[in-house]
Amino acid sequence: MEEPPRRSSTDEFTFALGIDVGKTALELALCNGEKIVARTTVSNDADGHDTLVSWVEDRGGGPEKTCVCMEASGDFEKAIARRLYEEDYRVSVVNPRRIKGYASSQLQRTKTDSADAALIARFGRREDPRPWEPPSAAESRLQELTRARQALQKEKTRTQNRLDEAEDEAVRRAHQNLLDEIEQQIEDLEEEIEDHVEEDPKLKDRCSLLDTIPGIGLQTAAIVVSELGSPERFESARQAAAYAGLVPSHHQSGTSVRGNPRMSKVGNGRLRRAMYFPAMTALRFNSAVKAFGNRLKERGKEKMVVIGAAMRKLLHICYGVLKSGRPFDPSLHPGT
Repeated sequence: MEEPPRRSSTDEFTFALGIDVGKTALELALCNGEKIVARTTVSNDADGHDTLVSWVEDRGGGPEKTCVCMEASGDFEKAIARRLYEEDYRVSVVNPRRIKGYASSQLQRTKTDSADAALIARFGRREDPRPWEPPSAAESRLQELTRARQALQKEKTRTQNRLDEAEDEAVRRAHQNLLDEIEQQIEDLEEEIEDHVEEDPKLKDRCSLLDTIPGIGLQTAAIVVSELGSPERFESARQAAAYAGLVPSHHQSGTSVRGNPRMSKVGNGRLRRAMYFPAMTALRFNSAVKAFGNRLKERGKEKMVVIGAAMRKLLHICYGVLKSGRPFDPSLHPGT
């Protein structure tokens, strides 16, 4: 028996549930139209999730009547999002920047968890954000593997720095032994990632497409696939870049305050960091990114500005390749 299709528009629901997600607690606000009809707080664990489901149903809600909206919150939202999805709720998980922008447009000055939950509910009702779907088991495992590899790479850098600073021979030997062990663990994880990608046709197809982009190797492709998820989550390459925190943040007020644009860094830091070294490679060997970087250099842009722009350009290309399902074609990505 096929699962009935989930409704696509928030206009079809009587209630909107906004959830302000914290590490240990969930602040809930249930709206009927513009009116907040109920508020409460539950724990962000299995018992709290049970309470949430019962609480909504007791107030006349339920999957057929209630759409749910929450912010992406450092993975603290994943368990409750999956639980509500499994209960057949229409769930949206949105970038906090969108909620912040909506709050500004509504002139909201009160900043409390309760007020945020109500704001998120109204945002979910009015803005009709894209429904969320959980990653597959294969995608979840790939994300776990790539995140473990990135964590070990950070530890490798710290250990190398300690080794470089140490003067005592015994201390240096201890750091070197630890460094050798970390490098071996990274190598083992990279082999595991390669095997896992090879075993899953969907992951293999996506990573193979990304591997056609000069500057993107298999390990970076695995991170992009696991952290970006399906390109259908985003309506444009710019949205994908915003998710990674790679859009420029401008600081300007009137005619007297004009700060240099900076990378926003509000978003998925793992995906953003994964673009750094590939972008430097792409500036040399990827014709589209190289032409783009040369244009910025000719305009007098500083080195780090060029690298940041190249990171954004490279992610745009990754999005385009995944969205189209076609290998990299430099003619489709002009250096502008």
